[in-house]
Amino acid sequence: MDSLKTIEGKVRAVLQENEDARNDDMVLYLALCNLYLKDAGAMPLARILLNHKELGLPSFESVGRTRRKLQEKCPELLGSVRMQKIRAKGEKAYRRYAKES
Repeated sequence: MDSLKTIEGKVRAVLQENEDARNDDMVLYLALCNLYLKDAGAMPLARILLNHKELGLPSFESVGRTRRKLQEKCPELLGSVRMQKIRAKGEKAYRRYAKES
């Protein structure tokens, strides 16, 4: 639980400072990796993905879930209106898909 609160604080900080990170989880994850690990952006992607636990990095899924939670609670951290519409459309499509399965 403590690690999730740590992730939440760091995700919040990135979202407050980086508008691009509000719109794109990949940008958010890269910024967060660079907070946790100096020069993470210079590492091969495969090394980060395969060794994220050993490197002390949070999982991509945890970061995305934390972003959604924060954006739900704090509208000032939402992405652009265009991105909000895209995400809402994607959520509707996923709900339809989930019901069909």
